[in-house]
Amino acid sequence: MALTDSKLRNVKSPYSGPLEVADRDGLTVRITKNAMITFNYRFRWQGKQQRIKIGRYPDIILSQARVKAGEFRQLLLDGLDPRCYALQVSDGRLLGDLCNDFMQTYGYKELSPKTITLYESFINKYITPNYNIDVQRHRYTDWIKLLDHVREATSGANAGSILKRLKTVIRWSKSRGEIKDSACLHIPIKAIGTYQSKRERVLEWSEVVGLWRQIESSRATPKTKACVQLLILTGARNSEIREAPRSEFNLKDAVWIIPADRAKTSRGIRRPLSDHSVQIIEKLDLIYGAGRKFLIEGEQQNTSLTVHSINRFVQRLNERLGYEHFVPHDFRRTISTRLSEKQVMPHVTEKMLGHELGGIMAIYNKHDWIDEQRVAYQLYWDEIKNYLFKS
Repeated sequence: MALTDSKLRNVKSPYSGPLEVADRDGLTVRITKNAMITFNYRFRWQGKQQRIKIGRYPDIILSQARVKAGEFRQLLLDGLDPRCYALQVSDGRLLGDLCNDFMQTYGYKELSPKTITLYESFINKYITPNYNIDVQRHRYTDWIKLLDHVREATSGANAGSILKRLKTVIRWSKSRGEIKDSACLHIPIKAIGTYQSKRERVLEWSEVVGLWRQIESSRATPKTKACVQLLILTGARNSEIREAPRSEFNLKDAVWIIPADRAKTSRGIRRPLSDHSVQIIEKLDLIYGAGRKFLIEGEQQNTSLTVHSINRFVQRLNERLGYEHFVPHDFRRTISTRLSEKQVMPHVTEKMLGHELGGIMAIYNKHDWIDEQRVAYQLYWDEIKNYLFKS
């Protein structure tokens, strides 16, 4: 069915209809969740589907888009590639259009849900206010000014992160032949900010024990305490524990199986459980019922515990203990380091953390050393237990 101006005017945010709507003669509109409407011309060239962006509605109205689509169609009938003509007469690529294209064509199909959320936040906060920047014509110094504002409003590390995401999106467009170059791609991070600092924090055995005691004596809910204790005992990522369905845990075999669609590496993870990890989960089952959806439920039934809840609890633990500041992610570095001191081999600790092995081993060796992991996990809890009884 052909498009009409009335239909386009009535598209409102949040939009939940079809992401692409066809008009005629190859003209289509793509519509984002935020109700951004973009005209495109679709055609086949040498047997492959191709697309040319015409412009954004209402900067270009429907009648103008149809005229442009007709010009492209005539070029195609004349045996010419319409893309060559489009590049010659292009008014440039707008940053907002480019980011929306990146998400629709690549992001929503290839990126993980968390990364998608990250990019959506990036677009809403930093791209939408600068939607009409021409990525090819925007001067080097103007990009610098934009990123300087980010640094002043937030931090140098955040400005560096925003530059990295800008470069990712712009390189994607360049690789598709949509733009020739952009000054943004030539800005070094040190010109506008800093790299995200790498944390080095590793807790000492005495700190792990002190932390464990503080958790046990706190007034937090059993599920909040269990979540942090399981993070300590498993070395799992925060989200792997918080968002884990109860069904992933087989207490009879003392194993936790994370499916590929929940793993950061997109490969399934088998993670053995120490006897105390099993006891913690059995206690949760007794309190909250074994039939619950998530291992660690949030305030509402059938929802997972939020990252804010865990971070807030860990911050309170920091304040009470007075140790050098630590965050949940430091528990991963701690279990790996302390077990390495106990002669546990690096390939075993890497698998415990859910990492892919490097080099040739990543290609040819798919073994996960689950028996060795089981021994290492039990060793870790036994060491904590021994320190608890000693002091």
